[in-house]
Amino acid sequence: MNEKKEFYIIIKGEKVTVNEEVYRAYIRPLRAERLRKLRAWKCQVKGKKGNLVRCQEDCSKCPYALAGKNATGNTLSLDEFKEDGIEILDRNVDLEMAYIEKEEWTSNQECLHKAILQLTPRQQEMVQMIYFEGKTQEDLAKYYGVGKQAISNAMQRIYATLKKFLEKN
Repeated sequence: MNEKKEFYIIIKGEKVTVNEEVYRAYIRPLRAERLRKLRAWKCQVKGKKGNLVRCQEDCSKCPYALAGKNATGNTLSLDEFKEDGIEILDRNVDLEMAYIEKEEWTSNQECLHKAILQLTPRQQEMVQMIYFEGKTQEDLAKYYGVGKQAISNAMQRIYATLKKFLEKN
């Protein structure tokens, strides 16, 4: 009758054999969380002394629960929903305003692209390298074989050209 019990935990779908101490350390918080959720769902009823205690009855037979009502002692929070993987959507979001903002952003982006097309090919390349490839002005200076100040001056001219075009439109 001296059978040695095998303890294992499942990690990424694989059964891993562990000793009893590791198994108990792993399973203890899981069981505690499951019991916490079970207790949180139980109704609170008045006890013998008039204080509120957790109901010990079967919820599947409770007329209150069967009527589709929540347990009176069930206190939920948005954090608990998030932890349980339930996403809560804000129904007060102004969809019309969000649509208008998106349209404005798209319109501004199109206008900026048109403005960039007004630049010379070299200026367009500089804008591409700095804003879309993450290069620095020093990188551009090395690439073009000029001083950093020359790149800085060129960028100032680019900004002025873009500003002038955007103010017109």
